Amino acid sequence: MNTLRMEFQKIKRKKIALTICALVSVQFAWLLWSGSRPDEDARLQGWIETLYSLPLMNVIMMPTIMSVLASRLADVEHKGNTYKLLNTLRRPGALYHAKVICGLLFILAVCAAQFIFVIALGYTRGYAGHPEWKYYAAAFVLNLACCLSLYLLQLLLSMLFFNQMIPLVAGLGGSMLGLILMYVKMYSFLPWGGFLSAAQARMDWNPDTRIIRFYYRAYSPVELCAVFMIFVWIVVFYTAGRILFSRKEV
Repeated sequence: MNTLRMEFQKIKRKKIALTICALVSVQFAWLLWSGSRPDEDARLQGWIETLYSLPLMNVIMMPTIMSVLASRLADVEHKGNTYKLLNTLRRPGALYHAKVICGLLFILAVCAAQFIFVIALGYTRGYAGHPEWKYYAAAFVLNLACCLSLYLLQLLLSMLFFNQMIPLVAGLGGSMLGLILMYVKMYSFLPWGGFLSAAQARMDWNPDTRIIRFYYRAYSPVELCAVFMIFVWIVVFYTAGRILFSRKEV
């Protein structure tokens, strides 16, 4: 607990929350623009369409947002060159745990803000009925897991490289890869495609009638394996970061 309190004290004047809020505000502006003039059909399918649109937005933007968050949390030790002093202050790995928990709290706040915003937006626009809460709850948990896996990956890179431009470029590359994976079926087992693997809704477009229909998906065994891989990546990235950070401290 003391290590976590110390971590928050170190980032007190770095305005990380303000930076993340600015990036998330871009997502809110995207959501406002994407459905600014909903027709009657959009109001009928609004709740399910939201669950379709949200992963598409996150797969493009979240890798970059997570890279910024991890970089801002990791560069304190890089700039101060304090790794050699860490063993005199706390046990090996304690600082890594503090950074993971600190990042998780930021991620939890971002995911909660996203879903509160889209639900409030849906009621404001007059979507028919109410959200399917079980699908929204599942989407929230899986969205949180996807963000955490990307954050752990970016934290690992931010700890390995003194120059924080390298992990930031990796995050931007992840965003570009996510955009490509939207059109390729290889996304299922990659960490940057986890948002697509965990999507609760699918779209069916009829080229003859040009009618779009959204429906809640039923996972196939392969798709369930893809969702399971999200949690596998969390374990892999956390374990790798824990080992490498402890060695760096020594």
